[in-house]
Formats: sequence, structure tokens, C-alpha cells
Amino acid sequence: MTTTPPNYNYDVTVDANGAFTITPIDGAPDSPITVSVPNTTITYTLTDNTASNMVFVSPEISDDPNGDLTWQVTNNGKSIVITDSDASKEDHICVKLVAAFVSPDPQIKNDPL
Repeated sequence: MTTTPPNYNYDVTVDANGAFTITPIDGAPDSPITVSVPNTTITYTLTDNTASNMVFVSPEISDDPNGDLTWQVTNNGKSIVITDSDASKEDHICVKLVAAFVSPDPQIKNDPL
């Protein structure tokens, strides 16, 4: 029998000082998240209380020597989905979410000579 991997969802608010507030939704566990089913996904989504030009970028992942975690930024940068393959046992894999501001398009014109 195959167990369907869970998808844990979290709302993320980032204030003007760069402080993150991560709130579990729909019964998601508090941190630390224990993964026991292969390919569990953990989705973090920026809330409307976060500046509209802020997006997720590449997270900082450490203590993952076997590369069990993969990630993908989705929803035009407003969500990041982390998948844990659960391929090997680690006590704690450290994931630090990283968000950045996107500037408006500076409208650079290329006009070759």
C-alpha cells in the first residue's frame, strides 16, 4: 500500500524590517516538521500583508548531505514549494527562506551601431 505524501501549507509575512512570520495553515505542523513519507511537500506562500514586489528566491539549505530537499519557486515568486524525498535520515535539515524585492523594469534600450 502506498501512502499519499502530505502537503503542508504555511503563510509567510515579511515586514518592512525583514522579519518573517510563518503561520501553519490547514493543520500543518509547527516547526520542526518531521517528514516520514517520501516526497512530502511543504509550501510557503507570501501573504497580502507582504510588499507586493517581494518574492521568494533561492532558499539557504544546509545539513542536507544527500540532497533530500528540492525546491521550486511558483506563483510568480509568491510561493516556494520544498519537496523532501525522505531518502535518508537526518536529524535536522536547516532551511532558511529568502525573500527579495524586485525592482520595476528599468526599460533598457538596445540600439546596436
